Amino acid sequence: MKNLQYLALGFIVVCMGAGILIAKWMIPDLAWSAVAAGIGGTVAGVGLVAAAAKIREIKKRDHVPDVDERTWNNMKNFYAIALYFVLIGSMAVVIVLVGLGHETIELGAISLYLLFLFMVLAIGSFIVKRA
Repeated sequence: MKNLQYLALGFIVVCMGAGILIAKWMIPDLAWSAVAAGIGGTVAGVGLVAAAAKIREIKKRDHVPDVDERTWNNMKNFYAIALYFVLIGSMAVVIVLVGLGHETIELGAISLYLLFLFMVLAIGSFIVKRA
């Protein structure tokens, strides 16, 4: 099973590297340093995740699960409710903006909105997991 995990991680790195190289061929002006940074970042990110999983496995020898069924159900319910709030809230924002006469939305505003959503979901996840 461990070999399958390492094979999957290697497959992810190879596929992301191939995607970055395809992007380089599609965008000729893209600097090779950006390609190297993308591939290096991919390898470093996968390596950090694998190292953290290995350290957690070494520290934990009693085979007690990280989350029990009650916590899992609470997380599932939180994300289900959060999904509806995000969908309804986003639609309300769009309706208000269209009602005010806006025809376009800036990418900066969308990125700030997504950043806010991810922060709220992350904080909510930690709260639900601790409760």
